[in-house]
Amino acid sequence: MANNFTHIGLLQHGAVEAGDVFCGELETPLSKLGWKQLKQAFGRSGADWDAVITSPRMQCAAFAEWFSQKYDLPLVRDERLREIHFGEWEGCTPQEVMTTHPEQLAEWWVNPAQASPPGGEGFGEFRARVLDAWMDLGRAYRGERVLVVTHAGVIRVILAHVLQMSDERLLALNIEYGALTRLRVLRDRSGEWVSLLAHGCG
Repeated sequence: MANNFTHIGLLQHGAVEAGDVFCGELETPLSKLGWKQLKQAFGRSGADWDAVITSPRMQCAAFAEWFSQKYDLPLVRDERLREIHFGEWEGCTPQEVMTTHPEQLAEWWVNPAQASPPGGEGFGEFRARVLDAWMDLGRAYRGERVLVVTHAGVIRVILAHVLQMSDERLLALNIEYGALTRLRVLRDRSGEWVSLLAHGCG
């Protein structure tokens, strides 16, 4: 019987040199701490995976390239796995945005699906591209184990979709640097079934 299960690991990149800022389109390298977080968690687990998929952003792709080369795994960069574009908030800390756009930031915290940063990407567009990538993973890698190196917002959108959460509750999902979310996807004649196996593990 064919293996219809796809095991998908969603890995949040590590801490970055830019610090705790809104970082969507911003290219920023991993900090020393970020590299340490990822290598400690995944530097010895290459046998657990068959392929690596990554956001093209530096903070994701650098580790994905290192990991795929170390364990001789195929690597694919997928533009759809980019973080949402934060517009005028890019590169700013939440404290800085609270000074310049207090009402908009408050609205975004309450419901990020309804309040986009000025000049940023609309949530509907972001959600659509992320879920398009998610659907392709289950189809293209059936029977395989895939590590996806991406961003907190991307992971939140996928989890909300899988758990049938309302979009306004996205920020209730805590996504730590270097943490892994494991999902199992079953595709059969009756459709697609997804189980959350673990969240926030190293």
